[in-house]
Amino acid sequence: MMCSRNRLTGRLATLLVLLLAALPARAMDKPRDWVPPAPESVPNHRELWRKVVIGLAEYAKTRRPDFIVLVRNGVELAVKGEREARWEDIQDPAGSTFEKRLPLGAVFRPYLKVIDGMVVDGLYCSDDAFGKPLAEAIKDRRELDAIIAREKARGIQRPPVPQPVGPFSIDPAVELARAAEVRRQIERAERQRRQVYAFDALRAAGRSLFAIESCRDQKAAGAAYKDAARDRVVAFATTQEAGLDRLPPGRPWGENADPVVSVGTVRNWLPMLKGDRFGSKGEWVIALSKQNHDMLVIDPTWRGAEPLTKEEVLRLKYKNLGAPRPVVAALSLGKAADTRWYWQKGWEAGNPPFLFAPDSDQPGRFITDVDDPKWKEALGKFLIWIMDLGFDGVMFDDLDTYLWFEELMPLDG
Repeated sequence: MMCSRNRLTGRLATLLVLLLAALPARAMDKPRDWVPPAPESVPNHRELWRKVVIGLAEYAKTRRPDFIVLVRNGVELAVKGEREARWEDIQDPAGSTFEKRLPLGAVFRPYLKVIDGMVVDGLYCSDDAFGKPLAEAIKDRRELDAIIAREKARGIQRPPVPQPVGPFSIDPAVELARAAEVRRQIERAERQRRQVYAFDALRAAGRSLFAIESCRDQKAAGAAYKDAARDRVVAFATTQEAGLDRLPPGRPWGENADPVVSVGTVRNWLPMLKGDRFGSKGEWVIALSKQNHDMLVIDPTWRGAEPLTKEEVLRLKYKNLGAPRPVVAALSLGKAADTRWYWQKGWEAGNPPFLFAPDSDQPGRFITDVDDPKWKEALGKFLIWIMDLGFDGVMFDDLDTYLWFEELMPLDG
């Protein structure tokens, strides 16, 4: 009986290991016939993405110093994490460059210097919500990191996030379900840890934090606005039935008649990244012009194909109450779409090379290689065009696709 129980326990352990190894960090599929490169040949995708953002932002701010640069998600780009530290160890196993490396947890100041704020999805209405004030989450993380550092100095190794254990069962199905739940808890805690580091760095640098919330109902949306105000986060909360392609009902949270002189004075905002629900571009522009939000973040085109004019952008720069406000254009860095104005006949995954792979979550969209020279050239032209139209800023969207590339190219062989 004991021998049989031991064999069962061994099988359970094997199943747990396989499950934990197989659960993906991101939902998008790998390219067909993909063969991962050797760890020493894997690029530092986070640094590549940072350089693109910095290059574009520096151009914009050289041309117009008050031009607003926002980034959507991409929290790992703000602070050095374990992945980049591990990458450096692989590139330099002898440690000859150790003294020149940034320490783990260091802030990438050149990156924060060129951005004015970060947009985060699901800070209050998602499974990743902290459930506590942001200041408290930052304080708790600092205290835990201090404990971990003291233990490490004594030779005690503790993972940076809690590792749940038990209860255990001899039923394989129960153990598999438990393993999946443990994995979800660990991944959630790790995502929260990375967010805290980024938010702490943003606050220290005087940068703004914006949130996009998809809440289950209006009550939850109202609570999200209150929690965001407590945390000095500028939120846009809507219900799950409404996306970023329609106007919200009612008046903006914190509606005011004050002029908006900088991104730091924005008290509410409207991200409307698609105008497809409107019958014409003119109808869309009129609807937006009647809103009293402090800042608009919009697609610079109607239905992805018909660009706004300078006159239309200028019209949107005033609230319905008459006070001036900034209008920011959304520009995707990490994805391309076959419905966009720049799409050319014959394009497909791999042609041109910067169309790295189709996005399995969104048909018609493609993951782009942000470091590809042709794509970088295209992004530069898009930014120049946006500035020429008179937009007050840009929000770099789809920024966190480096996580997909990292899953595609593991550092553990």
